[in-house]
Amino acid sequence: MPVLRGQEMFTAKILMRIRQRNVAQLLNFLNKSQYWKYEQIREYQFKKLKSLLKYSYQNVPYYKKLFDEIGAKPQDIRKFKDFEAFPILTKEKINKNIQDMISSAVSNEDLIPNSTGGSTGEPLHFYQDIQYNNWADAARIRGWYHMAGCKAGVNCAVLWGAMKDIKQNYSFWERLKIFIEQGEIPLNAFNLSEEKKYEFLKWCKILRPKLLRGYFTAIKDFVIFLDKNNFNLKGLKGVVLCAETVDEKSRHHIEKVLKAPSYNMYGGRELSIVAMECLHQKGLHEVSENNYVEFKKNQLKGIENAGNLIITNLNNYAMPFIRYEIGDIGVESKESCECGRGLPLIKKIIGRTTEVFDFYDGTRIAGEMFIHLMKDFPVQEYQFIQVDNKTILLRLKRSNNIDEYLKEKIRLTYKDYLPENVQLNFEEVDSIEKTATGKFRFVLKQHE
Repeated sequence: MPVLRGQEMFTAKILMRIRQRNVAQLLNFLNKSQYWKYEQIREYQFKKLKSLLKYSYQNVPYYKKLFDEIGAKPQDIRKFKDFEAFPILTKEKINKNIQDMISSAVSNEDLIPNSTGGSTGEPLHFYQDIQYNNWADAARIRGWYHMAGCKAGVNCAVLWGAMKDIKQNYSFWERLKIFIEQGEIPLNAFNLSEEKKYEFLKWCKILRPKLLRGYFTAIKDFVIFLDKNNFNLKGLKGVVLCAETVDEKSRHHIEKVLKAPSYNMYGGRELSIVAMECLHQKGLHEVSENNYVEFKKNQLKGIENAGNLIITNLNNYAMPFIRYEIGDIGVESKESCECGRGLPLIKKIIGRTTEVFDFYDGTRIAGEMFIHLMKDFPVQEYQFIQVDNKTILLRLKRSNNIDEYLKEKIRLTYKDYLPENVQLNFEEVDSIEKTATGKFRFVLKQHE
C-alpha cells in the first residue's frame, strides 16, 4: 500500500487538472486579483454588481417587481451607498418567491439544485448555475489549498458531516477510489465513534495527508482522541476549520497536537467560500471576486462593530442572491494584512443571529461570549440553552471533572456578564446531540 501513495497523489492531481480545466483561468485570475489594491478590488466588485443588477431586472421576475416597487432602475445605483437602500433578501422571502427568483433566460437543464442542511431550522432549497460553480471551485482551490500553503490535489483528510457529501460508511474499495480520484480521505463527522476514529487514523497513517479539513468540533474531537492516546499525524502542513464558530483555546490545542497552523474558513452552500484566513491570522480575507459583503449593525453587549452579514453573490445568474441576510454575525475590520492581499477583512465571525440571547431588560448577548468564558474550565462538551428571558440552562457532558464546586465557579463567572435575576441552571447528560448535518451547537435558543 505505501508504494501506491505517490501514484495515487499523482493521479488525483491529474484528474483534478482535467476536471478543473474550466476553472484554471479563473484560478489564475484569483491568484492575481487577491493582491490588487483595495480600491481596485472594490471597483471590480461594483462592475460585477452593476451587471448582475441589470441582468436581474431584465430576466428575474422577483427583482423586476422589487425595483418597480421601490421606484428605481439598476442605473440608479451609482455607488455602493446607493445599494444599501435595496431591500434585503431573507430565507422566508426565498421560500415564498422561489419560482419568481429563477431567471427566465436559463433553461431548466442548466439549473443546478442545492440546499442548506437546515441546522437552525428548515432546509433552504435553491438553484445555481455552472458559472457560479466554476467561480466557487476556483475560490475553494485558492482557499482550501493555496492559502494553506499547498497545491491543489495534495492528499487531504476530510471530516465532514453533510450526508449528501460524505457517506456514513465506506468500503475499502470505495475509500481507495475516492483517494485515487480526489486525493481525499473522508470521514463523516456525524457519529465519531472510537472505532471510526481508529479507522480514520489508520488510513491517514498509510496515505499521509498534507491537509486536514473539516467541521471545527469534529477536528477538535479527533485531536482530543489523538492527544489522549499519544497518537500523531506527521507531515500535516495545515488544518482548515470550517462550518462552526472557532474558539481560541481549542484552536491552540489543535495546532499544538497536530504541529500545523490552522486556517479559519467561513462560507455556506448558498454562497460557497465567503472568507478565509491566511497564515497571519489577522482576520478572514473576503472572497471579494465572488461576493460583496455588508454589515448591518447589531448592538451586542461587549462587542464593537458587530453586524448581521448581508451578502450578494456576484456570479449566480440562474437564481441571484442579492443582499441576502445569511443569518450570521461578523465583525468588520478596517485593517490590512501583512500578507499583502488587498481583500477586505472580516475580523471574526461570532455566530448565528439565532445564537443571540435576548433578556428581559433588553440586554442582548452573542453566543460567542458564553463560549469564550468557558475556556478556563475543564469541560470538553457543553451547551448553553436559553429557556426564557430570565433562565439559561447549561448542559454538561458527564465527567470526573464535573462537581458542585466547578458549577459554582462557572455560575460566579457568568454572573458578572448576565443581567441581574437571570438564573443559570445546570444539567449533566451522557451526550449532547449534534444537528442533522453533524454540526455541534454550543449555544441554543429555545424561545423567541
